[in-house]
Amino acid sequence: MFLKNIHYVIAFFLIVLSVLLTILVPGGPIETRDFSHYSETILTLFNIFLTSLGLLSFVVAFLIVKKKKHSIILSTIIALLYIFIYLIDLFEIFPTSPMSMSSSLFFIEIFSTILGIILIFLCSKYNNLEIDNSENITIIKFSFYKILTLVLILLFAIGIVIFATKSAMGQ
Repeated sequence: MFLKNIHYVIAFFLIVLSVLLTILVPGGPIETRDFSHYSETILTLFNIFLTSLGLLSFVVAFLIVKKKKHSIILSTIIALLYIFIYLIDLFEIFPTSPMSMSSSLFFIEIFSTILGIILIFLCSKYNNLEIDNSENITIIKFSFYKILTLVLILLFAIGIVIFATKSAMGQ
């Protein structure tokens, strides 16, 4: 039963990881450290990466639920990226701050790292299942509403990046 619905569990983990990353945005309730010693360009690029990772997690979760070809590989890559991001912060490699990490931030990053490891394990289990994806081709049909939705998501993402960068710089 569990293996039959493992794609839903993988999608759920991707969404949980994205939500946990979202609540860690600088200037929010959890991430209160100061990163003003970094250049605005570095912080902006890092925030673009994190925002893209969060949004792509939702897209890949949708593709996993639809059992689209290569979505399991994308899920594994995303899990590895989450683990990498949290480990470089936990080991104080990047980004560093003169302020120490709060206990709630530490707990969420440890928990998210564990979720990422579990997600890789689930992806390997899913990959070992004999699922026929031979006729599973993704065709995107554009409509006004899909384009409008993409534009709104893009504007939302730009807003997140601007807010996170300004907050991380203490502005």
